[in-house]
Amino acid sequence: MKTTFGPRKLMFPCPTGLVVTGTMDKANIVTIAWVSLLTSQPPMLGISVGQKGYSGNEIKRNGDFTVNIASAGIMTEADFCGITSGKDTDKFSKTGLTRIPSKIVKSPIIKECPLNLECILIKSDIVGVTNHFIGKIVETHIDTDKLEDPGNYTSFDIDAIDPLIYIGGAREYRRLGEKIGDAYSIGKKMK
Repeated sequence: MKTTFGPRKLMFPCPTGLVVTGTMDKANIVTIAWVSLLTSQPPMLGISVGQKGYSGNEIKRNGDFTVNIASAGIMTEADFCGITSGKDTDKFSKTGLTRIPSKIVKSPIIKECPLNLECILIKSDIVGVTNHFIGKIVETHIDTDKLEDPGNYTSFDIDAIDPLIYIGGAREYRRLGEKIGDAYSIGKKMK
């Protein structure tokens, strides 16, 4: 048996992304759990930001942004960036997070986040009450100490990255659990 609730914004797990837009001198951080890869060639992602806040307009104005995946170690700072407006608050100063220059876009990345994606804004649209942004990923940064083979971006140690996971609906943060199988291979046992 299943219980129905009608349309709800319930999806989990979601990575906790700290989206930065601006410059090294003046940048804003907004916490977003609605981050999704959209295509692999070219690599693009989508983010959703409410219309009422400061961040959506800043992304449109700047034309680029970075998505910085938070680790569980900065949970308090990440939550603060999601519940505080950047209009009157310098979230970098308040949280102690460190901005470092991106290689391609003008928006900085966050040093304390183990994965950083530089994105150029390709498209924005309003869907329902939310700004939807599509960004083309133009550079990827991973903390070198989180890689088993520094020349291979797929060799990351997910336990060392310790991504902060948001559980939509329940409004809670979690950590990843144990590995239980290899994607693109475990299903071959059914052939």
